[in-house]
Amino acid sequence: MRRRALRILVVVAGLCLVAAGAAAGYAFWQARSLVDEFHAGAKRQVVDAARPELDVAPVRPADPAEALPAKAQTILLIGSDHRFGEPERHSDTILLVRLDPDRDRAALLSVPRDLYVDIPRHGHARVNDAYGIGGPALLIRTLREVLGVKINHFFDLNFDGFTRLVDALGGVYLPIDQRYFNRNVGTFESNYSNIDLHPGYQRLTGREALQFVRYRHTDSDRFRASREQLFILATARQVLGTHRYDLPRVRRLLRAFARATTSDVDGLRELWGLVGASRAAVGGHLPRYTIPSRDLQLYGAAYVTSGQRQIRRTVRRWLDVAGRPAAVVRPGRSSSTARAPVRLAWDASSARRLLAATRQWVPCAPHALPPGFYWPSGEPARAYTLRGHPAAAVYATRGSGRSLLWTWTTWQHPPALDSPSRIVRRGGREYEVTLQSGRVRQVAWRVGEWRVWITNTLRDEVSGRTLLKLAETCRSG
Repeated sequence: MRRRALRILVVVAGLCLVAAGAAAGYAFWQARSLVDEFHAGAKRQVVDAARPELDVAPVRPADPAEALPAKAQTILLIGSDHRFGEPERHSDTILLVRLDPDRDRAALLSVPRDLYVDIPRHGHARVNDAYGIGGPALLIRTLREVLGVKINHFFDLNFDGFTRLVDALGGVYLPIDQRYFNRNVGTFESNYSNIDLHPGYQRLTGREALQFVRYRHTDSDRFRASREQLFILATARQVLGTHRYDLPRVRRLLRAFARATTSDVDGLRELWGLVGASRAAVGGHLPRYTIPSRDLQLYGAAYVTSGQRQIRRTVRRWLDVAGRPAAVVRPGRSSSTARAPVRLAWDASSARRLLAATRQWVPCAPHALPPGFYWPSGEPARAYTLRGHPAAAVYATRGSGRSLLWTWTTWQHPPALDSPSRIVRRGGREYEVTLQSGRVRQVAWRVGEWRVWITNTLRDEVSGRTLLKLAETCRSG
């Protein structure tokens, strides 16, 4: 059952690289070497400690079916700053992947690292502290009881390996939703990681990608979880779509992945099973969830907290979606909500003025914004080159992590536009609508030789009907 379930494992870049290598027909000895590297040297002790915590049913399962043997599997993905052989460690990314092999379905669930939980035999603390105290073993045990789910496998990828993977891939294309900037000069206000990213769809290096997915200092863990999920999905699609047959590159990717990852997976058939179905899951319905939380100040320390009912409700939705796809909201379909008029605040000059300052001509400019959104004062627009083609971008926001991004380029086939979910025709234009987790992620269209698209906020908070109306208001005059 476990091997069958692993056939649709799709989420982290490294796992997709494994699938890519298998698809390319790598030699048996190379694959065997890769599997051995998962638990070589100092990793062996970590894996041996974690194994007794895997495949263990929780005391109070979120879903009664979880207490019984099932074909569905849960994989824990950890992004950490841990260097093998060193005692100090922190987990920045805690992500679970739910796999249902019978339906070729997968679903993502992010757990905020600052979530205040009961760590077995250690009292209440951040869930990240479970990893710091006892590594993957204690984190698995903690998550099992907090979430009420059995965890079957884990993959722990460290930051150094993350940057090497992205660089070996040649970078990853992502829509950067707003201006991200910090230079740490030792003051209280600047005392977090350096970052310098401008808005716009672009290719990130390994260092830039790590800065982006770890960022949370002007918003929260909820938005960081969305950045992580979006990065994972973009990486998976890029790897499986463009690098399957580049054998020298696959070799580099596999080597970088294996050296940076600790995992209990030790079977070649499990790795070979990552082919094909991984690609199908990436291109299909892949819902993403985050444990809901609110800020908590306790004894002078900052946490986030969530009620047990909220946690279990989210977990049950995550478990259900893996087997029963959520209803998809189709743009233009009539319903009581759909019939309500879309409200926009009209502004025919601000975006045009911001774009004109970049000295890059674009064929249309936004003439309206949703209520509550505004054009920020600090560098909201830019002109740049995208894969050798002219490009421009501008964003409107209602706060960090809640920004809408417009992108223009003459590059005809950016990866983000490769697989629209459906086509909508309005007012003489043809709009390519991309859905994610039942919500509209982006709306794209053509104006002459230009590709233009609007990307939703990190958490897809703006309705599909509103995005389509915004696209219609992007005009030349």
